[in-house]
Amino acid sequence: MVLELFDTRKALEETRKELSHALYQNDAAVRVIARVVMERDMARRDLANASVSVNVGVSTTTAESGSKRKRVEEPTDTTTAAAATTAPATTDARPDAASNGGIPDTIKKELKDKWTSLSSSRKANTKATEGYATPDDISSFSAQKKSYHKTSAKGIVAMVGDGNASSNGHIITSSTDKNMTIYDWKEEKVLSHVSAKVVAGGVELLHCVGDTVAMVGTDGDVKVYLNDKVIVPDEKVELKDVVGIKVHPTGKHVFVAESSGLIHLFEIDDDVMVEAAVWNGVEEEGSCTAIGLHPDGLILAIGRKDGKIGLWDLNTEKLATTLGESGASESASPVTTIGFSEKGVHLAAVDAEGTIAVWDLRKQKSITSIRVPEGVACVSFCPIGKYFAYGTANGEVIVTIVKDWDKKIVLSDGKGKVTGLLWGKDAKSIVSSQSTSRMVKFWGN
Repeated sequence: MVLELFDTRKALEETRKELSHALYQNDAAVRVIARVVMERDMARRDLANASVSVNVGVSTTTAESGSKRKRVEEPTDTTTAAAATTAPATTDARPDAASNGGIPDTIKKELKDKWTSLSSSRKANTKATEGYATPDDISSFSAQKKSYHKTSAKGIVAMVGDGNASSNGHIITSSTDKNMTIYDWKEEKVLSHVSAKVVAGGVELLHCVGDTVAMVGTDGDVKVYLNDKVIVPDEKVELKDVVGIKVHPTGKHVFVAESSGLIHLFEIDDDVMVEAAVWNGVEEEGSCTAIGLHPDGLILAIGRKDGKIGLWDLNTEKLATTLGESGASESASPVTTIGFSEKGVHLAAVDAEGTIAVWDLRKQKSITSIRVPEGVACVSFCPIGKYFAYGTANGEVIVTIVKDWDKKIVLSDGKGKVTGLLWGKDAKSIVSSQSTSRMVKFWGN
């Protein structure tokens, strides 16, 4: 029995060693596979970008000076394709306007200069002051209603602010009567009414910075309203199925995303939007559903149909990282809305099933997930990122405390999907809009 016990223990020890060795080999294999998959994805992305570059380049060549550009499906030969990728975007545009998807150096310098000025001043303004609103203050908010749309049509399809809530700047509302109103929050007066085929619906199709208002109309056309002027893209540019639009903090550059994944960068030049760059923002066979822009203006978030979010570094013009579960999922829900905190450290993404995922960009990890069965149409962080608010499809504005997500404050006044949320200075007020009322609600004490 002693000898048998000895042999058994000896066999057990050898089995443990074999198992340990097998586990080590398996771990090494998993690491190799992960690296190969990453290299494959990068190669696919580079190939997709190269394909887009060739197609766009070919579409920008002209048969003779003064003739109009027309898009073509395929280059006739490799010589034509090679020449096209180095050709200028237009015969009358700036000489450095890139047709190969690259952002021109002059524009990149403007974006970086804006980032330099914002990154220092913005962080200084994201600290709580002595009079900053407390949770008790917010829970006692009541609504004051104001009507800017004078027609009988009820419902606001989208409402946005000018990107600087702490200054109480402009409020832009688009109603079901297909009109848009620009309201000065600080002066408490309507600046202008725009009667046109405005926003088709949703905050992803309306954005503003200062006096620059960019939108996608019910006819699918992209327009910019600036100082009472209507500015449209150059007629040579074709846009199809636009799913998102964002104005850069410079106020003169606009990002437009197509469902195919193409991202267009326009520069406002006098009375026309000139296409400065175009690239593919998603991997092969991917689809774009929403976009968001970091408050500093150098990170573009691209929401995808598979529920993931790609973060593009506009300085290096490369995909910095992808947020989301690893591996493809057929049951993944498309991203519908993306919002950054003013500090720039948090990103909130809403999917089509009403789940809100909040990400910490410093750690690149999801810090909370909020399920809203009735659906969510808009999200908003307070000026310093202390509070997070989201509007539900049944008319409720829910405020949570960042880092204490279980504590919720519910503001409710009537039914109907909440279509816009804005925070006021020091979080002492919230502005909301609904799909069933032309009234804009100012919540405060």
